[in-house]
Amino acid sequence: MTELTITTYEEQDYSDWRDMALKLFNDYPAEEIERGLKSILKKSSQQTFMAKDDGISVGFISTSLRVDYVEGSTTSPVGYIDMIYVKNAHRKHGLARQLFEQAEAWARRKGCTEMGSDTWLWNTDAQQFHEKIGFRKEDVLVHYIKTIKE
Repeated sequence: MTELTITTYEEQDYSDWRDMALKLFNDYPAEEIERGLKSILKKSSQQTFMAKDDGISVGFISTSLRVDYVEGSTTSPVGYIDMIYVKNAHRKHGLARQLFEQAEAWARRKGCTEMGSDTWLWNTDAQQFHEKIGFRKEDVLVHYIKTIKE
């Protein structure tokens, strides 16, 4: 890494943001991811920060303000990490922590005193990252679905 900067998302960042989000959620249809990203852009309660190395996008964090109940929270609104991604070559250098610190500062400016986040049960790397930066595990939820027979 040479000159690393973290900036607020701007319109010209969309294709890089989309490409990284598609890698993050590689088992979801691209159209679904793009709809989600465009939805984020319409909401003033959400913010994305881009990490750049010499002007090249290498990571991002998308965060929001949640006024609905966030597991384990005692306040409202709660800052929430919706997505965080760092390209492989830039991992293990503290970049994800720097992105998180930007999101946390944004949430603090918006009046939040708590941050929430989630990850899949199988994603032990993400769980370790969350715990390393000060999150505590609140709960584990298993989802079920059943087809209703006619």
